[in-house]
Amino acid sequence: MDTNRYKSTFGFVDLLFNLLVGFTFLFMLAFILINPVAKKEVHNPKAEYLVIMSWDDYSRSDIDLWVKDNTGNIVSFRSKDIALLTLDRDDLGTRNDAYANELRGEETEEVIAVNREVLSIRSKSPRRYIVTTHFYNKNLKGDDTPIEDVNIELIQVNPYKILKVKEIALEEVKQEKHVFEFEVLDDGSVIFHDSTALIIGDIVTKAVPYMDQR
Repeated sequence: MDTNRYKSTFGFVDLLFNLLVGFTFLFMLAFILINPVAKKEVHNPKAEYLVIMSWDDYSRSDIDLWVKDNTGNIVSFRSKDIALLTLDRDDLGTRNDAYANELRGEETEEVIAVNREVLSIRSKSPRRYIVTTHFYNKNLKGDDTPIEDVNIELIQVNPYKILKVKEIALEEVKQEKHVFEFEVLDDGSVIFHDSTALIIGDIVTKAVPYMDQR
């Protein structure tokens, strides 16, 4: 009997098996590359309410908006996005309002003559909010003139409605003042509460390290 014939047959089968395994592996690799794992879509709810604070045009002073809800979430320049509260713009006065404007090959520095901070509330869930304003920095040494006409608005986005407008005068750097406290009810309506509550308080307003965190 010729046993060499059977040995060659087994070797050929082994070769075919290895080729099949290799082909299967390459096929699976190509399938993975062609069809990557789908990423989960991040959904950002739309803004339901806006808190808008503005102050004197061309002012170099840095005024900050602070908002705290009844669950303890606090949003300001130090923490701009928590839960469904977002500080969309942190305005430093004219310090971050300058931009380069290139016209006819000449670059000039322009200044946006609007000082405004905007905070979005992206929920109509029942919740209570405290709003305060804080005189962070004058950005102009030797000028003790108080900042007048710090204007704060609470706006309902849809349907559009101005719910509250208040003007605050800040007399000195590091001063925090209460603006208003409001509550969103189950039906999405808003009521206001008599309050003088502050968010920062003496712990922050009197702390020198706080002034160096920008």
